[in-house]
Amino acid sequence: MAHTKITSDVIADDAVTTAKIADDAITSALIADDAITSALIADDAITSALIADDAVVQAAIADDAVDEARIQISNAGSNGQFLSKQSGNTGGLTWATVSSFPDWDTTAKTANFTAVAGKGYLLNTSGGAVTVTLPASATVGDRIAITDATGSANSNNITIARNGLKLYGATADLVLKEIRSSVHLLYADTTNGWIPTGGEDFDATYSVEVLIVAGGGAGGSNKANGNGTGGGGAGGMQKITANTDPGASYSIVVGAGAAATSNSAPNQGANGSNSSGFSTTSLGGGGGGASATNTITGADGGSGGGGGSGAPAAGGDGTSGQGNDGGVSSTGSPWRGGGGGGKGAAGGSGETSGNGGAGSNTYATWATATSSGADSGYYAGGGGGGVYYTTAGDTTGGAGGGGKGESGTGGNGEAGTANTGGGGGGGGEYGGTVGGGGAGGSGIVIIRYAGAQRGTGGTVATTGGYTYHKFTSSATYTG
Repeated sequence: MAHTKITSDVIADDAVTTAKIADDAITSALIADDAITSALIADDAITSALIADDAVVQAAIADDAVDEARIQISNAGSNGQFLSKQSGNTGGLTWATVSSFPDWDTTAKTANFTAVAGKGYLLNTSGGAVTVTLPASATVGDRIAITDATGSANSNNITIARNGLKLYGATADLVLKEIRSSVHLLYADTTNGWIPTGGEDFDATYSVEVLIVAGGGAGGSNKANGNGTGGGGAGGMQKITANTDPGASYSIVVGAGAAATSNSAPNQGANGSNSSGFSTTSLGGGGGGASATNTITGADGGSGGGGGSGAPAAGGDGTSGQGNDGGVSSTGSPWRGGGGGGKGAAGGSGETSGNGGAGSNTYATWATATSSGADSGYYAGGGGGGVYYTTAGDTTGGAGGGGKGESGTGGNGEAGTANTGGGGGGGGEYGGTVGGGGAGGSGIVIIRYAGAQRGTGGTVATTGGYTYHKFTSSATYTG
């Protein structure tokens, strides 16, 4: 029997429905090329559920078929931007700007201003010095660049003010003073603050901290049938911050402790010698008062010497910011001199203890780094007052290294510890045996700055992010 083709004109409209077609009956082999056109496909008829995984490959997509309008992007772009992945947005992509550092402010700064993180600044100091104040707060990774654009910083310096945050790990401002000086700063953390990461001109001035301790005073000497003697006052102690020019020389003076006071006659102890550096002087400690004759009051100094005899005699005055007053002597037996003043406290009254004033361990970290100080990092302790007419009850110097005052056994007061600025102890007396006053301890100067070694002079140690230069005798520091 002959077969007749079924054509579309013999099939009634809507006669063939999907229900009358067996699953998979129509295969691609039965469909003529280009038989299915877009006009035959209802809108939204082809959904993602009808497309097999990986069915649409790059070769199946016509050139320029996928444009920006067909990609989910959360914002509108502009020239020079790029598409960046983002989280928390259904678009998944966002137009972003390429970040570059520094973003230069091309208008040269001629007056003081506050810098903004991410910016670079051209400075013109030809008309006068300019101060750049860093931001009052910063986030780790913030960066700022500063440069002498006109080569004028040597005549009119550029000061970078830290504005409460640390700079180079220290608490001092930075000064650029060489032609074409520049620095790129990165905020590291609260401990180190703004640090240089590149472009730094190491000919720029840098900041140093300087601990200056003067020599201690000597204790007073006693006499037969005398009274108490005063302990020597500690050498003045102060810490300063200074700017240092690379290659420049700075004279460092380390004061000697006062020599021991002879027991040949009752005498007030001598004052210690001054220490100095970077235009700052710490005064030597005051000598302790003598017993019964000569000068019985304590001498003024960095810290005052203790009073001697049994009048009672007053202690010497300390210098504000450097030390404290010496103690007054007792009014009765046991006759005891006042303690010498220390950096940490005034000297004790002879009426109670006659102990030397305590020293200061504020800079114990410095002491550890430089193997200096006494009693776990103390400097500038006062000497103890000497005692008359007792066989017990000797007084001791301050914890900071002051010399021990001698008891009524007639011995000499002990010397203050060397290179701490400690005061010497007062001499004792008993049964006609007379003691002299102990010598004061010599002073010390320590220079510290953040980072690797930059200067020379003294004994150098680098530890804990700092470099230290210890001077135990007078010398020169070169920046």
